[in-house]
This record gives sequence, structure tokens and C-alpha cells, in this order.
Amino acid sequence: MDEADDGRQQALGDLGTYLNDHLAGSVAGAERFARLAAALGSTSVGPAISRVAAEVAEERDELRSIIQSLDLGPQNRAKQASAWLGEHVSRLKASRRSLRRRRTDAMLEVELLRSALVGKLGVWQVLEGLDGGLGIDATRMTELRARTSEQVATMDDVHAHVRARVIRALV
Repeated sequence: MDEADDGRQQALGDLGTYLNDHLAGSVAGAERFARLAAALGSTSVGPAISRVAAEVAEERDELRSIIQSLDLGPQNRAKQASAWLGEHVSRLKASRRSLRRRRTDAMLEVELLRSALVGKLGVWQVLEGLDGGLGIDATRMTELRARTSEQVATMDDVHAHVRARVIRALV
């Protein structure tokens, strides 16, 4: 194997690690989005956040399929399990902290999930940038990037809704 092949193999390994890290985050993120959708389900933003939650879960599965199709090595199930466990531990910790949720908890959750979507935007940009290389459908990556941008905009609307509730309680 020559130096160029070594560099390509290293780059593919790095890409596999990068995608697995995003997949681990999406495992926890999908759970958190589902929980937020349930919490806000009866509000005016309920349908929008439910749509985002469903899309995030679909995209988690799509990212899992992409990793498998690229044959970048085994998915890091330990990272996925750690992310899932971390999300559940943080939920238990939060419920122990107080039996009554603080008004700001939902606002913070929306902010964290909005940040996660911005991070997810990056993975679609990277895969889109491969421009069909490695057999990745660049058109689909463009669609996922655009959809993620729409999800961020939706989370801005959800944040405005939650923020208004918090502000009303303060004044």
C-alpha cells in the first residue's frame, strides 16, 4: 500500500469515527426530541415539534444505514449505548432534583436541542461535500441539509413560544 492509499484509509477511518460520533448523538437526541414533543404536545407548537421529533428519528436510522453502506467498520454500539444511558441518567437526575419542573427547564431543553440540530447540519454538509463520492447520494444529503435548516427554524419558533411563557410568568 502506498502513501496515498494509507492517507485514504486513514481518512475513511476518521470519517467512520466522525459519523459514529454523530450517530451516538442522534440516539440520545431522538429520545430527547420525543420527550419534548410529548411535553409540548398540547400546545400550539406541539404538531411542529412532533414532526421534528419524527424526522430526527428517521434521520438517525438513515445515518445508521449510510455508515453500514460505506462499510467504515462496525458501528460503535458502546458510544450509542453511552449516549442513550447518559440521556436517561440526566433525565433521572432532573426528576430527582425537583418533583415540580422549573419553568425554564423546557426553554433550556429547546435551546440544547436547537444546538444539536445545528451540529447535525454539519454532518449533512460533510456528506454533501463528498459530491457523490463513496456512493453517497449528494442530492439526498442536500435534501437532509435543507430539512435540518427547516428544523432549526422550527425550533426557533418553539423557543419563542416557550420563552413567551417564561416571560409572562416573570412579569
